[in-house]
Amino acid sequence: MTLTREIDPVAFVRPELRRLAPYHLDLRPARHKLDQNEVPWDLPLRLKRKAADLLLETDWARYPDFHADALRQELGRLHGHPWEGVLVGNGSNELLSVTLTALVPPGGEVIGVEPSFGLYRSFVLKAAGVPRFLPPREDLRVPADEIEAEIERNPRRPLLLCTPNNPTGDALPPDRVAYFLERLQAPLLLDNAYGEFCRWDYRPLLARFPHLLLFRTFSKAWSLAGLRLGYLLADPRLVAELIKVKLPYNLGHAGAVTGRVVLEAREEAERRVRVIVARRAQWARMLAEEGLETFPSEANFLLVRCPTLEQTATIRDGLAARGILVRDVSGYPGLARCLRISVGSGAALRDFHLALEEIREGVEGEDSRFHEMPEVRRRVVAPPSRPHPPTPSPIAPPSSGRGGAPSQESPREGTVERSTGETRIRLRLSLDGGARSIDVPNGFFGHMLTALTTHGGFGIDVEAVGDIEVDLHHTVEDVGIAFGEALAAALGERRGIVRFGGAYAPLDEALARAVVDLSGRGIFAWSAPPDVAAGWVTADFPLTLVADFFQAVADRGRLTLHLDVLSARNGHHAAEAAFKAAALALRQAVARRAGTGEVPSTKGTLSS
Repeated sequence: MTLTREIDPVAFVRPELRRLAPYHLDLRPARHKLDQNEVPWDLPLRLKRKAADLLLETDWARYPDFHADALRQELGRLHGHPWEGVLVGNGSNELLSVTLTALVPPGGEVIGVEPSFGLYRSFVLKAAGVPRFLPPREDLRVPADEIEAEIERNPRRPLLLCTPNNPTGDALPPDRVAYFLERLQAPLLLDNAYGEFCRWDYRPLLARFPHLLLFRTFSKAWSLAGLRLGYLLADPRLVAELIKVKLPYNLGHAGAVTGRVVLEAREEAERRVRVIVARRAQWARMLAEEGLETFPSEANFLLVRCPTLEQTATIRDGLAARGILVRDVSGYPGLARCLRISVGSGAALRDFHLALEEIREGVEGEDSRFHEMPEVRRRVVAPPSRPHPPTPSPIAPPSSGRGGAPSQESPREGTVERSTGETRIRLRLSLDGGARSIDVPNGFFGHMLTALTTHGGFGIDVEAVGDIEVDLHHTVEDVGIAFGEALAAALGERRGIVRFGGAYAPLDEALARAVVDLSGRGIFAWSAPPDVAAGWVTADFPLTLVADFFQAVADRGRLTLHLDVLSARNGHHAAEAAFKAAALALRQAVARRAGTGEVPSTKGTLSS
């Protein structure tokens, strides 16, 4: 007779599953969370409120739609795919696991590659399959030739492929994936979780190959990682069989409702994608300049390799001590000394660079500029919903080709929400005109913003509150920061713009000159006659705030601005002439060049 206390319940778990390591998530609070491949911006509050209102109208005592058919239909329309060929679930991971369970025979091999998403091995083993994962290449590119050889050896094994690949960021072109599909006699599970950030569009392959399954997620471009919502696109006949395997009611009311809300405002996600792709180049340049081997990426993250194991730990821990979390992937096959870094906000880029400088110089403890730096929350979000232009996009319905860059006639707008212990600011900027609404806690500053946007030809909607009982400086500078970030977001990759601008503007006896280069580098030079430079424009607005505002605009807008008050006796006239000259120069620089979508740079980029 066996005594109950002698039973080890762990022994009942299959041995191959016991050997797996648990998935780990670092839950420490952080100033910049760059370790989970999330986007840095929350969903806009207006969309959250809309989803909440719809959820409140829902009867929670009733089970949800069995398969979330309404959401499936919306996704079908988005992707130009039969809605019966769409399946939604509690994240794309659930659907990957369900699909492997349905398609892999017991003991059957599944082809894959390493390094790749850490849960793939778990999914295959849970399905009672055998992972046949190919070893990493030295250059960490997806081993396409080796995959082809495996298919030729036995084409009846499913292929599990992540492209863009996590954690390397590499992606295969669609023609290479089509080559695999032409030879495979088994399903190809293509995890396209980062597809919105990739130049390649694999969706047209679905019409040609019924054995292709494409997996997508709302966690990245759609800012819904916290709601766990994903979907797959496949042949409707196959989806009908997968429905038999998945759990009923696998998606609750909250996910189904919020998914439909964000799909109605897809320009929000497209805006995030454009900003991330533009900033990805900035991050890559900064990391490379810091001496880190930086791998090309088609995703919303970058993989870097440090010179030594000791430096890997020093950088990882030094960043964490400053409130910046990155993912240490050095335990993955082939990734010794490697860190994975999510592409963060402009503030995260600045702080990351500053942190690396301090780590390199050995700055610690109270000597660090992060020691008492207040927590700052910023969100760059898309403008309110508007009719969407017919622009090819990894989010928009697919064309017969591979997708491409956004149309040069797309609205050029950027929205920033900035909240600190000193100010709260919401600013939306349109480079191509529009209404102007300015609500700031200082009449003269509001007058200057009106002059800047009127003569610049910009539309603006700005609300700002700040601790003006302490000093107006905080509010003026932070509005400049928000203006610069919105300008950078609106310019995107800076394709097809004039780039340079210069202008003089007089106001009675005052004369100001501004010269602008949208160079991708934040440089500001300022001069004013000594007898007015330290003077006051009004009783609470010193002329020095003009320089503070444009310093912030140049820094966050990534532009070079030379602004000179050449002559003046009156501080009011000096300030207004400076704002008007800057407006006229910016108007020239952001103008579109007819007939070209090229980046106006011999380097081919103005992203950094």
